[in-house]
Amino acid sequence: MEPTRRSFLRTAGTGGLTAFGATTLAGNASAHEAIDIPPRYLEQYRETGTNWGMDWTYLAGIGAVETQHGQYEDGCETSSAGARGPMQFMPSTWEAYGVDGTGDGTADSCDYRDAIPSAANYLEANGAPKNWDDALYAYNPRWSYVEHVKEHAAQYRDRYGSGDGGDGGSGGDGGGDSPAFADGDRVTPTTGLNTRHRPGTESTVLATMQPGSIGEIVNGPETVDGYTWWGIHWLEDDSWGWSVERYLTVADGGGGSEGADFTWPIDGYITSPYGDRPGHLAVDFGNDRIVGTPICAARDGVVDVVGYEADGCGNYVTLGHENGYQTMYCHLNSVAVSDGQHVSRGQQIGGMGDTGRSTAPHLHFTVERNRVQQPIPGDDGRHVIAGEAIPKAYDGL
Repeated sequence: MEPTRRSFLRTAGTGGLTAFGATTLAGNASAHEAIDIPPRYLEQYRETGTNWGMDWTYLAGIGAVETQHGQYEDGCETSSAGARGPMQFMPSTWEAYGVDGTGDGTADSCDYRDAIPSAANYLEANGAPKNWDDALYAYNPRWSYVEHVKEHAAQYRDRYGSGDGGDGGSGGDGGGDSPAFADGDRVTPTTGLNTRHRPGTESTVLATMQPGSIGEIVNGPETVDGYTWWGIHWLEDDSWGWSVERYLTVADGGGGSEGADFTWPIDGYITSPYGDRPGHLAVDFGNDRIVGTPICAARDGVVDVVGYEADGCGNYVTLGHENGYQTMYCHLNSVAVSDGQHVSRGQQIGGMGDTGRSTAPHLHFTVERNRVQQPIPGDDGRHVIAGEAIPKAYDGL
């Protein structure tokens, strides 16, 4: 998981510091023509506007005036005033306000993915978005510069649509009569996306989710501050929050458990995560020591083995799935299937017990492929529900 924007800051900055040299690199855009924004920069401006709750066109206006969106940053040239990178930071200001926007551990003023969020950080510290004039003047203390940037921002709003981080219209999402998602749909961000305590750009940022993170829609939609927001349970991190619809898409395989590779086999909680001790390439689950808690198939399959190991798994069931995958369920109190039987995802195959080598009633669960154990996500104490998706994509399924 990426850190929140506040934890990105390398040093807490203070307002009133001139960020940039008064002389920028040659070839700056004319006040009367706002050049087209390269697609990768446009995406970053919009993403940053959303994440920081500000009008992205001001960021684009700065990028155009300073370096024409990085067009004059070859080799990360230094201006005559000593400023560097596509957003023209002075070294001392970068030390105070530099942001690691890529999450690679380095804040690089020459990388637009770091420089644009850093500009947002500096602008916010100096009054944006409530007072753009003061924020832009702090960025470069010339009123002609402020007007130059504002003129570009206005042109970009006309050309690309709303400046709220969106792609046109009134700044809201969607536009149709039908909601984009429904309860239970599995979604993933299309870019680094903040999840907030409540709907709205002023709400506390809880985390920044990255593409590939899988969440489940649990609430919404709500329209606040011109955006459509959805309440999401981010599965791998076991966290809840609200995110903007515009930067969400349906995860591979669609919604609910239907698109999951595997689903949790029990209602309960993790008592021993995968790999928490040497040789423990499985996940153990408990449920208040309730013997007989239903154990369910994690995926459609065929019963390969129903067996017993006195010094190991006790009563156990192994299910075979496609492409060499198997799941195993150990320490069962009862078994509800037989060898060769076809089972469906979510079908009860037995009850939790304390058989074999066990210190208390629990389920020992493994996922294997061609006899090689596969990781299973989840931290100690995490609550799970039988039939809900295990938040991991397994190759070949």
